[in-house]
Amino acid sequence: MENAHQELDPLIIAAETGRRILEAGGETYRAEDAIVRLCKAWGYTDVEAFATPTGIMASIVDRDNRSRAVVRRITRRVVDLHRISRLDMLVSITEQEGLSVNAAEARLIEIDREKPYATLITLLAAALSASLFTLLFHGSLRDAIGAFIVGLGIKTFAYMLQRWHFPDFITTIIGGAIAALLSIITLRICIVEHMDKTIIGSIMLLVPGLATVNAIRDTIAGDLVAGIARLTDAFITAAALAIGAGTVFSLLR
Repeated sequence: MENAHQELDPLIIAAETGRRILEAGGETYRAEDAIVRLCKAWGYTDVEAFATPTGIMASIVDRDNRSRAVVRRITRRVVDLHRISRLDMLVSITEQEGLSVNAAEARLIEIDREKPYATLITLLAAALSASLFTLLFHGSLRDAIGAFIVGLGIKTFAYMLQRWHFPDFITTIIGGAIAALLSIITLRICIVEHMDKTIIGSIMLLVPGLATVNAIRDTIAGDLVAGIARLTDAFITAAALAIGAGTVFSLLR
């Protein structure tokens, strides 16, 4: 039993690496590639990996010509490019330096224990991004200040809803509603000049840009299932934004 468990370790660590890549917002082909590269670095030549946005299946044929497989379910997805970069680096180091399975597992634990950015920094970065998007869309300085306030409100409520484990669809609807509501308020108290510029810049925080790009990249890479799934997710997110913002505008304007 001990030997069987030891045989499974490389595949399990590889699958866990792929799972973390998908959970951090990485593309499916990146997760599949990571699994294959890790297993081959550990001496397994017959490796198969199949990933979708919601799950991973991987298999190897061991040295005794026995097939082993593992399945991992993806239950949450965030956008964490730094985490993806760290996981990619782990795969590259394993290939180039011959990192052992135990050492790779230790690196995974280390990556898991890394603290995310402080909440205040995340909120301020989101607010600043909303301001800069507003300026990019030819808004005035006052519009950018209003977008800073709106962006801060959106990100604060989104953070609270995520901590309470609200579904992403509901979170996006509420985010769109908050964006519209705060934009109307900032216009009525004369902070902004052009409400359209303010709300467009602010709502960019919720636009599914990464999901759309990943859908296109997965489709180009030949992974049509993952591409269609991600594109559907992007359309649903966009619809949720429209529902939230449209409801507020229809009630208050």
